[in-house]
Parts: sequence; structure tokens; C-alpha cells
Amino acid sequence: MNDSAAERRPRTGTGPEEGPYASREVSRDAAPETPRTSGPRPRAGRADAPAAGAVEATPEPDTSEEEAERGSIITRLADLQRSLGRFFARDRSMPLMASTLTMQQFKVVMFLTFAGPTSGQELARHLGVGLATVTGIVDRVVAQGLVTRHEDPHDRRVRLVELTEAGRRLTSEIIEAGTGGYVRLLRRLDTETLRTMETVMRKIEDAMRELHAEETVTDAVNGVIDDISSDVSSGVAAHAAEATEATEESAATGRLPDPG
Repeated sequence: MNDSAAERRPRTGTGPEEGPYASREVSRDAAPETPRTSGPRPRAGRADAPAAGAVEATPEPDTSEEEAERGSIITRLADLQRSLGRFFARDRSMPLMASTLTMQQFKVVMFLTFAGPTSGQELARHLGVGLATVTGIVDRVVAQGLVTRHEDPHDRRVRLVELTEAGRRLTSEIIEAGTGGYVRLLRRLDTETLRTMETVMRKIEDAMRELHAEETVTDAVNGVIDDISSDVSSGVAAHAAEATEATEESAATGRLPDPG
């Protein structure tokens, strides 16, 4: 009876033959569950992605392209400046053409307008010619009544070249003629463009002053070198003259020259 009752009793899966193996047979066709772990799940990396901890190299700026662009802009600005110069030359040409000045004489007159009384040596340095050439140029401008010569009140050995009243009047007419044409041109621009142009011109003026300061220092150094060279040359010539005179005297008297 016990055996038949055992046969009739339904299976609950707790028997020794079904206990540890029942769950395995039931989950045979189900997808296995991936065990969870703490922390974020790793993402699939790209083949071209940098490795962890690697520092990407920052590309250096291409200065060659910027310099090429700056060169092109400067060339275009220079062309525009030449075009403006030709335009304004038509206004300045009337008082200039009325005079008989050559280009070198005109340079002397305009330089004296901004520099004031100047020595012949300084004029020669500015024009890049010799002192004798400058003397001839100044002589012809003096003959036209545009400049005059006078002694330097601080050093009588130096003669200064200065504009006369006629010379100042001529340069004023030339400058005002060009300024008048420039003002007429500016009046055709709108206000915003004029503001922008003023800002740019201020920066150009600052750069001009810096360049002028550098050139002034260079000219001053060159002037000191020229003065030293002149003093040395004068000293050598004077010493040579004294030595020659002493030699001639010793030859005449039969005595050796004084070594001092």
C-alpha cells in the first residue's frame, strides 16, 4: 500500500533525483542572465579613439599663412596710398609748379619746414649726399630767397640753414593745397567710417612715433660716430703736421726732433 501511495503522490521537485538539477533543466532554453557588478558598464571603444590617459597634441598655428596674408594686405594698402598720392598731387602741383625748385632743393625746403634751422652736415646726412653737394644745393635755394644761412648762437663754428618768410609761405601753400583735397575726400565718407578711420590713424601715428624715435637714436649714434671720426682725423692731421714741421726744423738745424 505504501508503494502504491507513493506512486500516486505527485512529484514536487523536492526529491533527491530532482532537487539540484531541476532548475538547470528548466533554464536550459532561456538566455543566461549576465551578473551585475558595481560601477558603470564599459562602453565599446572606437578604433580611432585615443587610449585612456593619452594627451592629444594641439596643432601649432600656421604662421606662414598669416604672414602671407599680412604681406598681401600691406601691398594693397601701399597701392592705395600711391593712388591717393597721385590724386592729392593734382592739388599740390599748382603752388609747387609755380616754383623753380628741383627735387633736391624741394627736399631741403620741406625738411627745414619740419626740422627747423639745420646744419649743412645734418642736411647732407638726411639727403644721403656729401657736404659739398649740399652746399651747392643750398646756394641755389638761397639765390631764390627761400632759405638763409646764419651762425649757430650756441656754436659759432656751425652755420645753420633756415627758411625765410618766402620759404615758409611756399611750403604752407603746398601743404594746405594737399590738406584741402584730403578734407573734401573725407566729407564723402559716412560717420561710422570716419570713426573707424580715426582709430586706425591713431594707431598709425603711434607706430610712426615709435619708428621716428628709433631713427632719431640711430641718427644720434651715427652723428656721435661722425664727430669722433672727424675729431680723430683732425687730431691725426695736426699731429702729422707738427711731426713734419719738427722734422724740417731738425733738418735745418741739425738737431734731433723732440720725442715729446
